[in-house]
Amino acid sequence: MNNPLLLILFWILASCGMPVSNFQDKSVSLLSAERTVWSGGRAGVKGIIYTVKLSAKNNVIVKNLMAEGSKVPFSQNTSGNVIVIQGNLQYKNSHDINVEDLPVGASPESTGKKANLKESWVEYTLKNSNKSYRISIPKFSSVETKEELAP
Repeated sequence: MNNPLLLILFWILASCGMPVSNFQDKSVSLLSAERTVWSGGRAGVKGIIYTVKLSAKNNVIVKNLMAEGSKVPFSQNTSGNVIVIQGNLQYKNSHDINVEDLPVGASPESTGKKANLKESWVEYTLKNSNKSYRISIPKFSSVETKEELAP
């Protein structure tokens, strides 16, 4: 196996720099991921709206949205090759915790959920396929709301 052509071919293939992607389809890519914090008209009512845009070459059906460690209910809209996934996660203000609802021995400070920021992804399938794929979301960009507060 002293053939220089085989050695050159091996070197070219080994140095391509193309990482092997597990559990991810190449026909879908992440365009943007945004998070918008909102608060309601009542004390303690607030949440986060997550908006993820994907570019897809195939018909994609989104199965799950995991954002900053939480599974988020979402809606999916498709326009051309762009898929917009929008999810809303409502949470209670930590100051409004009812002591009666706490587990025995827990303090109100210990109930704040620590989100695993690395745990953000979209799970999807391609139309007419049962195989699931995930595309990772490395970070959400924060977006400020442009709405005026009610008096």
